[in-house]
Amino acid sequence: MREGKGSGKEERAEREKAVAYLRSRIFPWNFIFEQTEEDAIKHFVGYAIQVCEGKGIEKGRVSDGVNEVKALLTTEVREAVNDYLLEADDPEMRKMHGEFAAAYPFAFSQCLVHTILCRLGLELADLVDLRAVSELLGRSVKEMRKNELFVRDQISKNERKAMQIFANFILNRQVLTADGECVGRVSDIIFEAETGDVGGLIVNHQKQKGRGARGARGAGLKVKKTKISMHDVRLNKYSKNIVLNYTSYK
Repeated sequence: MREGKGSGKEERAEREKAVAYLRSRIFPWNFIFEQTEEDAIKHFVGYAIQVCEGKGIEKGRVSDGVNEVKALLTTEVREAVNDYLLEADDPEMRKMHGEFAAAYPFAFSQCLVHTILCRLGLELADLVDLRAVSELLGRSVKEMRKNELFVRDQISKNERKAMQIFANFILNRQVLTADGECVGRVSDIIFEAETGDVGGLIVNHQKQKGRGARGARGAGLKVKKTKISMHDVRLNKYSKNIVLNYTSYK
């Protein structure tokens, strides 16, 4: 079966598998080592690079401790899969990812993990015993290493292009509160002068105009610009919307 291209029944099966994998005792390695098609990797690798660029994941941003890196990968994969499960049927997202939509939890997770490890100067063998994992999953070490090398090759081929389009990618994205309310769209990006990292976002958000002297509500909306720190947001990895870490927004 070609992932993401089958019937609705097959797509539901893939979604159910993602839910089961989330609950597995070997999470997130089951997502990282799942067999995926090369075309799906090619599709998602650019998105993974953009996510890492937005988060500023580079060498030195995470300590070299194995446990801290494992915790980072676990958090990122869980967020990616949960974002997918919440918006799997969204028409815009299905249009964006097309035939690869159902493959997202597995192919994107692999692209994201390997992009993070590349930026930290690490490989999977630095974190896990590949021989033990191969015995657990019934896959050869050679096969798993071949997949890792393929993903890393795609990262190398796509990194410059993905980073060049990052600004256009994030501009005009919706900004949502933690409970899903849309408060506006990204109108500009603030870069840190010393590092070149994304430091914050300028958001155009709309507020209803106040009532007039006679109590009638003013016509239309007024637009206000607000600066939001990157510490206060996260990027929905599936829809690419910007999600605030809180529900209220003033």
